[in-house]
Amino acid sequence: MTRNRQFLFAKRPEGTPTPDVFTPREREVPGVSEGQFLVRNLYLSMDPALVARMRDEDNYTESVAVGDVMHAYGIGQVIESKLDGVSRGDVLLGRLDMQEYAICDETTVRTKVNVGLAKPSWYLGTVGVTGATAYFGLLDIGRPKRGETVVVSSGASSVGATAAQLAKREGCRIVAIVSTDEKAARTQREFGYDAVVSYRDKGVDVLTAALRAACPDGVDVYFDNTGGDISEALLDLYNDFARIIVCGRVATSHLADTKLDRGRRDQNAVLTKRIRKQGFVLLDYKSRMPEATLQLAKWVRQGKIKLQEDILEGIDQVPAAFFRMLEGRNHGKQLVHLADVDRDLLDGSERIGRLLVSRYFPTERLARAVGRRAAASV
Repeated sequence: MTRNRQFLFAKRPEGTPTPDVFTPREREVPGVSEGQFLVRNLYLSMDPALVARMRDEDNYTESVAVGDVMHAYGIGQVIESKLDGVSRGDVLLGRLDMQEYAICDETTVRTKVNVGLAKPSWYLGTVGVTGATAYFGLLDIGRPKRGETVVVSSGASSVGATAAQLAKREGCRIVAIVSTDEKAARTQREFGYDAVVSYRDKGVDVLTAALRAACPDGVDVYFDNTGGDISEALLDLYNDFARIIVCGRVATSHLADTKLDRGRRDQNAVLTKRIRKQGFVLLDYKSRMPEATLQLAKWVRQGKIKLQEDILEGIDQVPAAFFRMLEGRNHGKQLVHLADVDRDLLDGSERIGRLLVSRYFPTERLARAVGRRAAASV
């Protein structure tokens, strides 16, 4: 029998998650029943949003129950199926959790992906969930204009770096906020930021002064991946009619409950500057995901969007990868590699994927058409 190594969610953290929130388990993979399919996980993604799933509070995603396999998004390949519409060999993106194999059924939310269009790991980063977060968050909510200043917190992350590069394509000045001076230098060099500011060991006032120097013309768009003191430091820097995309809250990951977050209220700045502040959840754009995937895959293959991946090998590295991400020590999208695609099981559709992002194919026109059609159907 095939053995499945997993990591269970052992306890709800009181503050910042610690290694004892995970406990390993190994068990046999059960047989596939009618209406089910078995996925071999290829890559698992370590994301800040997993911290929210550890909390027992209202959220836009479900909380993981103590004792269950810890949630995580992943890419996997179907190796056995007894469910109509799912075929052996399909490569799927979905919540596959921190384990080597996943038994799924018709209730499992998943998307079939094309490994000719993009490499499997890319779907967990720039071409998939995180890239689409940057794509729709920045372009639909932020709506940057040429000459404006766009600030991105967690500017070295997959979401942050992609959002910044998209803003650069729109002709904006781009400024990153990252954790350390060492990361600041590397991030500016690798992603072409006009300025990068580090926040570690800086109080709000000191960080505000550093950001003011980096943004001499004020701030027009803020892609907020962090919240907390980092976001508070920008309150006096916004220009009239600035836009704030609230995308993440990793700066409050040390709190047992987000209601404990304390800081300066932003009502006065929002009112006097007529700021538009909007939360962003990718689930709202589910129908338009193919648009982002097509466009981002083409830009990555053309070298117009750079991506970085920080990959640890093997299921045993899942906790290390999680805390590497949480502490900001990763250099790019944090992934764990478990297995490779079995290309002998593919159905040949990868050839179509390669065509769609080939040099002379009008990918951008197709992406726009797909997006318009999806938006019209909502």
